Amino acid sequence: MELLVLGSGTAAPSRRRGAPGFLLRAGREQLLLECGAGTLDRLIHHGGDPRRLDRVVLSHHHLDHFGEIGHLLFAARLPGYGRTRPLTVAGSGPLLDVLQRYREPFGHWLDPREFPLRLHDLDVAPLEGEGFRLTAHPVAHIDSARALRIEEEGGAVLAFSGDTDVCDGVVEAAAGADLFVAEASFPEGAKRTGHLVPSEAGALAARAGARRLLLTHFYPECDEHDPVAPAAASFGGEVLAAEDGMRLSVEAAA
Repeated sequence: MELLVLGSGTAAPSRRRGAPGFLLRAGREQLLLECGAGTLDRLIHHGGDPRRLDRVVLSHHHLDHFGEIGHLLFAARLPGYGRTRPLTVAGSGPLLDVLQRYREPFGHWLDPREFPLRLHDLDVAPLEGEGFRLTAHPVAHIDSARALRIEEEGGAVLAFSGDTDVCDGVVEAAAGADLFVAEASFPEGAKRTGHLVPSEAGALAARAGARRLLLTHFYPECDEHDPVAPAAASFGGEVLAAEDGMRLSVEAAA
C-alpha cells in the first residue's frame, strides 16, 4: 500500500495544512479517505486524478471530513470531464443517511450522468475491493464516526482513526497495524472531549500493537508544539507527524 497525505489539518484555514484527505493505493484500487475542503485540488496538484478514484470512504460527516463530497459528485458528471467508471462512496449507516439528505436540495446535479454511484454501508458489511478488505469500527466522537481498517492481500494493514476520543473501537481497528494513522488534534495539556492529544494516540497505538504511528488532524496551535515526543514516549515505536504531500509505503512485517 501507499498513502499520500493530501490534508493533515482540520476545518481551520491554514497555509500549511489542508482539511483531512488521504489517497490510498490498496490492492489494485485507489481510495480517497476523507474529502475535506480543497482535497480535489490537492489531489491534482500531487499528480492524482479524481476520475480515477475507485472508492471514497468517509469516517464521519463533520464538514472538515465530508464537505467536498458534493464537489466530487458534481465534477464526476460533467460532460467531457466526468467519469463512466463506477464510484463507491462508503461510510457508516448514519453517514449515508446524511449524504442522502445532503444530495436532495441539489436534485439531478449530484446524480450520476454516465456512471453507477454505489453507496456502501460499512455497518452492514465490509468493503471488499480488488486486493483489499476494509472494515469500520465505531469510535467515541459522533454517531456516524468509524475508525477504518484496510487489509491488503499480502498482509499489509493500515488503520485510520478518523476523529475519536480514547476508546476500545480504535484499538480494535488498529490491532497489529503496520501503519496506524491517528488524529492528535490538540497539544498536550489542551485535551478536548472527542479528540486525542499525542500521548493518547501513542498509548492507543501501544495497546493495539501497531508497528508505526502517523499523527495527523492538527489544529493550528499544534504547530507551536512537538507532537512526536509525547506520542513516542507512550508508544515506544516509530512516530511521524503528517505534513501535506507526505508519501508513505505500508508493508507487512517480514
